[in-house]
Amino acid sequence: MQALNDAAFSQPHWLLRAKGFNTEDWYGRPQRGTAVERNGGIENPNRTRLYTRNCVYYRFADSNARNDDAKQGGGWWLDYEQLEKVMSGCAATGMNLSQMARHYLAVPWEWSQADIVISAVFQQPMDAYEGRGRPVEITGRYLGRNAVDAGQGYSGNRNVIQLFIPDMRSHWRQTLTMVKVQDVRVFARQHRDIIRV
Repeated sequence: MQALNDAAFSQPHWLLRAKGFNTEDWYGRPQRGTAVERNGGIENPNRTRLYTRNCVYYRFADSNARNDDAKQGGGWWLDYEQLEKVMSGCAATGMNLSQMARHYLAVPWEWSQADIVISAVFQQPMDAYEGRGRPVEITGRYLGRNAVDAGQGYSGNRNVIQLFIPDMRSHWRQTLTMVKVQDVRVFARQHRDIIRV
């Protein structure tokens, strides 16, 4: 069965976004031929089919995002096995779940507070790019201005496989079911046996 977002995989900008390129730089640049910034994203993205109806997927999002499209419709997701790696890192580092997610997934405060966890099941076929996360460095779109970031980059954790779902914003209402949006602290309390902080 064809994925709802199948057409997105023939549009090259989605693959570039998965790789961490800021394709928005293509628009409004004063000079032609200037380089498009790459920061974060995933290495060597491979196309994969997401499980439907029997698998829960997760994403960390910003509660201050302007609308549900920016929250549930965001492209970056994890399966439970990868989320468990993030949660397990809390005990070893003493970080809370939000800090750990930012650290392992290379998400600066400047980009997201990562203060809510969205969980959902896909009821329609969707495809994603999957791969190991790339570091975020202080350059271009990420300037390290937020005091919490302390002017540092985010190396991420290469053992965590991330999912980038192209054109998720156009399809989330049609495909997501059993959606829960929880404060990250509430979610963490439900997983104390893993987090242990």
